[in-house]
Amino acid sequence: MRTWLITFAVAFSLVDLTILQGGQSLGSATYYPGATPFISFVQLSIPDLANVRNAQFQIAPKTGSATRPVNVKYSRKYLQKRGYLNRGLGQVTVPVFGLYAGRNNTVTLTVGFRDGTSQVTEVIILTAAYDGGTYSNPTVVQARLPGTTLSYDFILLKSYADPTTPIIVDSDAEVRWIGTANIGTQDVALFDNAFYLGAGSFLYRTEFDGTTTVLADYSSIGVTGFHHNLDPGKTGLILDVDTVNDIECVNLEVDKDGNVLKTWNLADIVSAAMVAGGDNPNQFVKRAPIDWFHNNATAYRASDNSLIVSSRENFVIALDYDSGAIKWILGDPTKRWYDFSSLRAFALSLGPDTLPPIGQHAVSISGDQLLLFDNGTGSIYQMPPGETRDYSAPRKYQLDLANSTATEVWHYLPEPSIYSPFCSSVYEDATDNYLIDYTLGGPYVFTGIVGLDGQGNKAFDYRYEELDFCGTAWNAAIIHWENLQLK
Repeated sequence: MRTWLITFAVAFSLVDLTILQGGQSLGSATYYPGATPFISFVQLSIPDLANVRNAQFQIAPKTGSATRPVNVKYSRKYLQKRGYLNRGLGQVTVPVFGLYAGRNNTVTLTVGFRDGTSQVTEVIILTAAYDGGTYSNPTVVQARLPGTTLSYDFILLKSYADPTTPIIVDSDAEVRWIGTANIGTQDVALFDNAFYLGAGSFLYRTEFDGTTTVLADYSSIGVTGFHHNLDPGKTGLILDVDTVNDIECVNLEVDKDGNVLKTWNLADIVSAAMVAGGDNPNQFVKRAPIDWFHNNATAYRASDNSLIVSSRENFVIALDYDSGAIKWILGDPTKRWYDFSSLRAFALSLGPDTLPPIGQHAVSISGDQLLLFDNGTGSIYQMPPGETRDYSAPRKYQLDLANSTATEVWHYLPEPSIYSPFCSSVYEDATDNYLIDYTLGGPYVFTGIVGLDGQGNKAFDYRYEELDFCGTAWNAAIIHWENLQLK
């Protein structure tokens, strides 16, 4: 149960402040709570509002924390667009998000002016307590080590079991933000400085200040629902959708307003390649309601303009971004797809000491290498199902497309080993700084969130009670709030 109680001595928490610019008093400030304990709004009275260029806030980390401060700068254009400049009252409102719940937060606010001067003030914001269940009370296997030089501090947990998704925690396992759309969905991504959520046939956008809007309804183009993930594309955001005719094999790229830019239907693409290669696609490709493909993630590779798609049932497949033509396939050769010469012709060979991915999740491009979480679970629908291993591992592959070869260059094998049969993710931030998410399977008992720093150290290790199969955090992504520019 997620509860919070917002109570203050007065309706608005008045803060007696003297705001100084060049020794001259510019007014006072007030703050009031937002939609959740993690958001507050600070109102600054500024006589010369026409000369405001930007506004910035910084939240000091808790005592002893290794995390960096939340540090956000708003441009004047952004503040105007969001209605946070009030010329009539001579007032600028600064949305402050990423606060700690249930404590005093030291917040430094800086207003910059067009003449190059600025005003700086410090506010103590008292927030309400919050009980986020397992998200507020994980099992700490290893707390964030102060000496670890982790490149990131904030983590987006994608939960379809909890209507407060997305849930943002820091590397100390402190909850720092929760969603306000009242939607439990695994289709969540940070894009265009907001959170995008897919549910039903609708795409939603939630701002950092807690405001949620409906961007689009795709039912008119046959979309019946979202599934799995939202991933960055070439210019927009790639959605995984089901349609009237196809299950888990259609991707849409949309712009920040939800307008459809491109569509890839893997049933059509794979069928066309099989026909061209002399095979009967009806023996492999199926239409709704059969989940023959099970797409769970995509990634854009800029170096060769490719869309890389994870098919849990079959393989990792790369398409020409513009034409949709198949470029290569990487997967277990003991699965059904390898029985067809038309598809086998696209198969990458495996380099020395290289294992193929099986039932993989969370494909991404790190540098120019392919990163994914190799679950090790064979096919559910396609027969033969291929190999099933008794462990799972994140893996990274070097792609030598000139020689049609993929070579494993990194993997992570914890002790003891883990087996996460269906849900999981791995992403790399700065070089060798990884975030790993897995759900211990058989039975599903907890979701683990592990950080690795650039020296190979385990920076933290937290375990969250499992909710609804792998709904606690089926995927976890890195976000950056330590130097955020909102323009």
